[in-house]
Amino acid sequence: MTNPLNLDFRARAELLTYLVASHFVARQLTGEWLSSDHVVESTKIWLDANGGGADILQRVMLASRAREIAEQMELISPLTFDPGQVTSMFCENLRLDFRSPIARDIYQHCLTHLLHTRWY
Repeated sequence: MTNPLNLDFRARAELLTYLVASHFVARQLTGEWLSSDHVVESTKIWLDANGGGADILQRVMLASRAREIAEQMELISPLTFDPGQVTSMFCENLRLDFRSPIARDIYQHCLTHLLHTRWY
């Protein structure tokens, strides 16, 4: 079975959420956002783990918007993103844990962003 080269709306929102969450983890650990190389690596990790097949335009669009969303969210509620909250977004296998309120909040922001950009 082959993977389609285009992610559906929910898959794009999940990948975007994963990238935003990865930015927050990097910020907590290093004080810096993910580098471009790390964003590319994180995108590949998510696609491989989820059997996704995004074309280059989807990957670039989502990766470029992830940091922007993370920065906006940090300004809105910086106290929410403490180290314990940020690390609780992921399970042991580096998948997002949507039982985490912060993961759900990021997902909602990503859905809203995609809807407002009419990229669905």
